[in-house]
Amino acid sequence: MASSRVRVYQYLPFLEDAGIRCFVMSMVRKPAVAGMKPSFWKGIRILMGRIVKYLKIGYYCLVCDVVLIQKVLFPVWRQNLIRLLNRNLVFDFDDAIYLSGPLEALHRKGVREERVCHLLRICRCVIVCCEHLRSYSRPHNQNILMITGPVDCERYVPRKQREENGKLIIGWIGTPNTTPYLEPLIKVFAEIERNYPQVAIELIGASPLKGICQAVKIVEWSFAGELDHLHRFDIGIMPLWDNEQSRGKGGYKLLQYMAIGIPCVASPVGINSSLIQEGVNGYLADSEEQWYEKLARLIENQALREAMGARGREIAERDYSLRVSAPKMAEYLKRIG
Repeated sequence: MASSRVRVYQYLPFLEDAGIRCFVMSMVRKPAVAGMKPSFWKGIRILMGRIVKYLKIGYYCLVCDVVLIQKVLFPVWRQNLIRLLNRNLVFDFDDAIYLSGPLEALHRKGVREERVCHLLRICRCVIVCCEHLRSYSRPHNQNILMITGPVDCERYVPRKQREENGKLIIGWIGTPNTTPYLEPLIKVFAEIERNYPQVAIELIGASPLKGICQAVKIVEWSFAGELDHLHRFDIGIMPLWDNEQSRGKGGYKLLQYMAIGIPCVASPVGINSSLIQEGVNGYLADSEEQWYEKLARLIENQALREAMGARGREIAERDYSLRVSAPKMAEYLKRIG
């Protein structure tokens, strides 16, 4: 999961260097089991796997100084059991995970929020990615650390040079689940195609979109190929709907764009309004007209793109880089443990 990669795994070398020994347990079911056809033996394997996993959790809760729960919503009784074994609990989350999904059964409505609120109350401290989640957490826990991202500015670096006579690329990176945020821009993409034939639009990790123009290309995401695809971008975009789900997002794709030194255009929702300094490292747009106007402004002015991209890189390195955030995380965990 992208969240675990950004909020946990990339910290590990820094934490080890700071003298913090880390043990990581993934709660994601192994593909070999998830892909099995329903059967008695699959049920046995799942049950045995869970027993072993929870025995390991219990062991680590007993022997470790701090237990960090990253975005996992255990049932309340299991949360209480974990706290009984280790009182130094830390809860990290970077999304509005307290919201019920549209397909959840009626009797399950509110379960997610109940679990989140209980976990917030029993933890020693909470780590969030944005001001909206900090405000949500504050009634339940006053000990809150906000770390946005972070982005590894040693991995995400500006490209060395732009390909001469190549297409100018407007790019987006996301997942099939976040693809619907692009739907309000379908007409904008078509207008750009009509007026700027030198422009192409690349969507990394998106699922198919109905009604998109020929200028739009959907690219499969992979960790190995991610940076090469991002380096093709000249402008990065992050459209969002203005709702509770969007307001809880951490703006990570904007940090990726800033780190590789390209300007951004984003919806003025949640943390986007803090990450984007209007006219400095990008633009905010909340209508089709504004999206077209601000993308056109960047398409037509290479010097502006380069200046905004350079400023975005400076901001990413100074405020949101892994090298800046990792010492804060290490100090915080040591203080708790």
